Amino acid sequence: EDVGHVLQSGTQGEGGEIFVLDKGNPEKIVYLAKQIIELNGLIPDEDIEIEFIGLRPGEKLFEEFSHRGEHLGPTTHQKVMRFNCKPLPLKEVRSHFEKIKHRLQFAEANELKLLLKEAVPEYQPYLTE
Repeated sequence: EDVGHVLQSGTQGEGGEIFVLDKGNPEKIVYLAKQIIELNGLIPDEDIEIEFIGLRPGEKLFEEFSHRGEHLGPTTHQKVMRFNCKPLPLKEVRSHFEKIKHRLQFAEANELKLLLKEAVPEYQPYLTE
């Protein structure tokens, strides 16, 4: 089914678009883990314990599908959506790259991450101490 949606996206593309497939309601990862355990003939929390360890640096609880200036719009297929966005002016993109380029050889990791955040405000860097 997903392959059909991907092919459907390809027929609607005009060049450079980003398409998103509607996958329905999200499933909790614990549900998927239990299913995998059961599919292997085992019992969750008896044969294999499921351990919750919390978020590691850089991980997030959910994935955002759109960012500043991007909006999902419909296509001719109900389960295929298209990002509608206005790209940054090339001059602004070049300016960000130049800033990063000049600091690349000398900057510490945290400084580079903050420069990337200037270019992509949605980016949430994990800064080390």
